[in-house]
Amino acid sequence: MSNDTQILTTTETSITILEFIQNHGQVRVDDIADFLEVSRGTVYKHISTLMKHGFVVNKGDEYLLGGRLYDLGMHVRTHDKTYRLAGECVVTLANRSNEEADFAIEQNGRLVTLFDWVSGSTKPSSRREYYQYLHTTSIGKAILAKYSDERIRDEIDRWGLPQVTENTITSREELFRELETVRENGYAINNQESRSGKRAIGMAVEHPSGNVIGGFSICGPEYRISDLELHQDLSNVLTEGVEEFKRELETQNLP
Repeated sequence: MSNDTQILTTTETSITILEFIQNHGQVRVDDIADFLEVSRGTVYKHISTLMKHGFVVNKGDEYLLGGRLYDLGMHVRTHDKTYRLAGECVVTLANRSNEEADFAIEQNGRLVTLFDWVSGSTKPSSRREYYQYLHTTSIGKAILAKYSDERIRDEIDRWGLPQVTENTITSREELFRELETVRENGYAINNQESRSGKRAIGMAVEHPSGNVIGGFSICGPEYRISDLELHQDLSNVLTEGVEEFKRELETQNLP
């Protein structure tokens, strides 16, 4: 956990501006100033600094996120050989299941999707949610199930259990019951908990050292993914793919 005494307010403000632009698309200085309840001059200083480094660009009198952020994000995906191997596994899982497959990691108590692919496609899916709450997704719940109860409580204290859809788990007691089921089954189910109309099955994957690397999932529309499909067919495809990934990790002796 971070130490709030070491937090720089100016940096926090710049990050808040980036998140505000992400949530609203193109924004004006007045929009940011009203949201932050600061002067236009203060906003201009932050925007000018972010523009200097390519994190924000202007379009007329409006501002939007810059391509430098994409460059940094791609570095997260490609700098680690383990993640690159996971990306290959995602394509394999998608093709075997004829559905969408994903690989995500836990960072800072949130789930970050690094790779996603749709069967039969030549490009990633059109999904928009790449930064999610752990308790709302199959991969997130599978990862939480690997953690101690104390760590799980810490993450709940930090982020809460926000409701994203009407099916999202919002109570500690229900979440802990769900995680017990995940531990028994070896996989987690997302029953329209992160997005209405979407079901998924996810498994966490551990490094031979015992550390949790992240997790894989297979997902599809609710009308096509039955309980039988989830717990039998897709479960078998996912288990086989995860085991192949783990064997390849050991073969390549990746850290």
